[in-house]
Amino acid sequence: MGDHRSILNGFLFSLAMLTLGGLSVAAPAANAKHSAPQQQATTPPAQTSAPAAQPQPTLNPQSNGKPEPPPVSKEEEDDYQAFASLKPQQADLIVSQGQAFLRKYALSSYRPNVYSRLAIIYLNTNQLDKLVSTGQLALNEDPDNLPVLALMAATLPRTQPQGLDASQRLDLAERYARRAIRLSATLTRPSGLTEEQFERAKDEQLAMAHTGLGLVSYRRGDTAGSVSELDQATKLDPTPDPIDFYLLGDGEMKLKKFTEAAAAFDRCARAQWDSQWQARCRDGEAAAQKASTAKPSAGPKP
Repeated sequence: MGDHRSILNGFLFSLAMLTLGGLSVAAPAANAKHSAPQQQATTPPAQTSAPAAQPQPTLNPQSNGKPEPPPVSKEEEDDYQAFASLKPQQADLIVSQGQAFLRKYALSSYRPNVYSRLAIIYLNTNQLDKLVSTGQLALNEDPDNLPVLALMAATLPRTQPQGLDASQRLDLAERYARRAIRLSATLTRPSGLTEEQFERAKDEQLAMAHTGLGLVSYRRGDTAGSVSELDQATKLDPTPDPIDFYLLGDGEMKLKKFTEAAAAFDRCARAQWDSQWQARCRDGEAAAQKASTAKPSAGPKP
């Protein structure tokens, strides 16, 4: 298990450094997390976190016996750093150079990072079929790619990729989310991170996994399960997705937890995002406040 955990710790270290501005790999576009839904009123947008970078080249004991990656050559290192230095706005170059890297270096230890960044680009450019297919390729190679697991868990319930029906999407999202949560529990703090940095990076991945489970439960009509998972997600994420608050408030209304629903809708309304959804959140807050102060109807007179 030591090698397995070192890979996960490497992912987490890289994610934290990216989040804190210590790496050049691009984070997702600023509006990806708070973009408005495009279809029905409660179809949430994809929620993302930054892709990983710089995994440690070590044998993953759960990688189906694949050999340890060879030492990184100067050419491979230069190619990867050129890819990593691309700016978020250079989406076409990121895709072309990332795909070329994957074709050229079949055993590279950087492959999980390249896949992770490609998945983020496909999300930000609304190429959802490519996001799902790339994520599945990444997880076929490395089932323990924690950032991709969390991203896929949070994205699949919100999308309709080709080749997967609704039941398959929800089953996959649940499986990926639960695996991400299990893997997170095995992590130990890398020496290069403070305890605060480590917990923040881990919590962001866990938040995406719990968002995925919350959306799966929502789609399946499990209101109590959805509320429980979305509540965890919004508490773990330092910048929660406002649609999570909307769905949380909606679920708490159904459970007649009106005070909690009002608080969730208030957080949704105060987020800086789509004005029409802010208005819906304010309407939800008003309805929850009214319900919380309403007197119970009197029973029939004897």
